Amino acid sequence: MKRNKLVFANWKMNLNFKDIDLLVRGILSRLDVTDGLNVVLAPPFPYLSKVSSLITGSQLELSSQNIFWEKEGPYTGEVSADMLLDLGCRWAMIGHSERRQHLLETNEMINKKVLSSIEKGLKIILCVGESFEQRRRKKTFESISDQLQRGLRGVSENFLPQIVIGYEPIWVIGSGEAASVDDISSVHNFISDELSNMFPSSKSLPRIVYGGSVNTANIEQISRLDNVDGVLVGNASMDCDRFCDIVMKVVK
Repeated sequence: MKRNKLVFANWKMNLNFKDIDLLVRGILSRLDVTDGLNVVLAPPFPYLSKVSSLITGSQLELSSQNIFWEKEGPYTGEVSADMLLDLGCRWAMIGHSERRQHLLETNEMINKKVLSSIEKGLKIILCVGESFEQRRRKKTFESISDQLQRGLRGVSENFLPQIVIGYEPIWVIGSGEAASVDDISSVHNFISDELSNMFPSSKSLPRIVYGGSVNTANIEQISRLDNVDGVLVGNASMDCDRFCDIVMKVVK
């Protein structure tokens, strides 16, 4: 069965109310999202409700950039799955390298977020990737295997269709230059094999998308690779023309 391609826009801690209003309206006016494609927008937390209202009735989907694993309680600053669902989110991003680095998120914390999110019915994108030092020491596969094994610990095969793996080599994020197609291909093939080994009886393994300086110049090469089911877009997703161009090239 052919799997939907996915284009996931991560705006990180950028844009304001006016910027987001113009950007989303521009995307809606230019994109006709067809069958076989998922386009997901992940704005900062304060603007989730705004984006939700703008995309209601369209094929665009809404994601948070983070989530907490408890349902409610004394967890100042955290947001639960129920709260996100209430706002119209159908996705949550989990384990982004910037949260691992700056917020000291561990694989154990990430695993709790994964389990609580999928059990509530959210679809998730679980981010994995290696640092420059891990790459230099030829520890790429070891590092990614560890993140997959510990991040997906305890996940039932029934929930695998709700999960997407986002491969983001940390050493290229924000650099303006993506990894080579050979690098991307080798890691995506490794992730595919690793997932097959982890869930040998599953007929529906998670999709795998690439993120890391994706732009209009490299998207066609990347999206044609085996085991690349789409892209996770950062800077380029905050420009309507560039983002829409990427989406249209993914589905060519």
